[in-house]
Amino acid sequence: MSAPSSLTIPLPPQASRQVRGLLAMISAITCVEFLETGMVTFAAASIMGGLDLGAEAFAFAFTVYGVAAIFMLYKHQWMVERLGYRNFILGSLAVFALGALLCASADGLGQFAAGRALQGASGATFFTAGRLQMNRLPESSRFGGLLVFVGTLLGAVALSPLAAAGLIQLAGWRALFWAVLPLCALVALVAGPRLSRETTPPEARSEEHWGWLLGLAVALFALQYALQAAQFALFEAPGRVFAVGAASVAALTVFAVRQWKRERPLINYRGLFEPRYMAGLLFYFCGYFLMGLSGFLLPILFLHGLQLDMLHGAAILSASMACSLIGALSHAAMARQHARPRVFMLTGLALVALSCLGFGRWAGAGDWHLLLAPSLLVGLSIPFFVGPVAMGTFVHIAPAVFSHAYQVKNIIRQLGLSLAVTAGTLLLQWRYARHLDPQHAGMDWAARLLHGQPGLPAHAEALALASGDVFNLCAAGVLILMGVVAAQRVFR
Repeated sequence: MSAPSSLTIPLPPQASRQVRGLLAMISAITCVEFLETGMVTFAAASIMGGLDLGAEAFAFAFTVYGVAAIFMLYKHQWMVERLGYRNFILGSLAVFALGALLCASADGLGQFAAGRALQGASGATFFTAGRLQMNRLPESSRFGGLLVFVGTLLGAVALSPLAAAGLIQLAGWRALFWAVLPLCALVALVAGPRLSRETTPPEARSEEHWGWLLGLAVALFALQYALQAAQFALFEAPGRVFAVGAASVAALTVFAVRQWKRERPLINYRGLFEPRYMAGLLFYFCGYFLMGLSGFLLPILFLHGLQLDMLHGAAILSASMACSLIGALSHAAMARQHARPRVFMLTGLALVALSCLGFGRWAGAGDWHLLLAPSLLVGLSIPFFVGPVAMGTFVHIAPAVFSHAYQVKNIIRQLGLSLAVTAGTLLLQWRYARHLDPQHAGMDWAARLLHGQPGLPAHAEALALASGDVFNLCAAGVLILMGVVAAQRVFR
């Protein structure tokens, strides 16, 4: 980015106060969903134990969360046009808090899943809204706004394992959700006065028939269901899983084609059909897949494979994620002086591959000290791949469709994270089964054992070895991606 930062151009006192207020608002909005999602992901085993849920039941709660989030990403601009950002954000905070209240007081799957659905629908607002609020900053302060935005979301992710472990130690798993209530109130106090009340005139608003939206919701649920069911039933009922997945993709394609033909669509796909943006979405998907896969594997490896205690494992994971913050801020600073996206992307991927090979080499050694360097390196390296993508994807997108472009990008994020968990689970089941019993036919038995916590030392050792195998496979995939990045001519 070529614009100088707000630190180098003095602003009038009133303008300076306004910028600081906007930065505080962006930070407050951005942190909520990332902190809560990180805590829930880390504490999955504790929540399952507290509610007496099996792995499939808990996966269902994640499914409804993802469906609600993607559905509301489709509806983001539609809601803003009618409510304005102030009412939309404050309403979303209230719904998010209500979802937390339902989860905190739940005694079974039904209420917990309902609470997570509310949190998914409302939490999807915050990431997109925080990014779009940066457009209200003066041009000279945009770089500072970028640092605040990235620093807040990665800082919240880094804090989440330690926060979850501490809250569970102090007051049990329900504290993860009770703690959200004062956080939402604080964010409302900080952000509310600074959010715009502006709405869009009725004649300029996007339109959509609710019948089609109901079909969209069903298709999204079917897609998320197929991704989750693949973790448990792919080898028992592959036809059903693939049929549901294919039908959902077909339905979503029909919806997209219909949107393409509308004059005022929910998402203006015509305005987004631009080569740089399309390439950016592909690389975004790969980046979020890598984030999701490492975020899925590391807790399993440290907490169950190496059987570290919760606080110890949380400290390592938080340190890894803190390195992501360092990597992102370092890339942002260096990219202003040396705008070479492909060099940064290849450097980041090379470091990711190196860290994955380190996990593959030492995961089965039984010594967590050997895995500290790969853990810190994988956190540090991914932002060097994703950062250039974030800076370059939206360069040629018209301001009129920028909001739509960011909505689609966040839908890609949700799908990338979901697919990473599914792929990681299947690969882990495969390698886990082979390490436990190479002669056993099939993997469904290992899947059931995997989704329960390994109890015997042999199970933990096999799980650690399987995690290392999956990291080796990830390294191979990253090397292929490096070839694609080196050959492409869009991000140069």
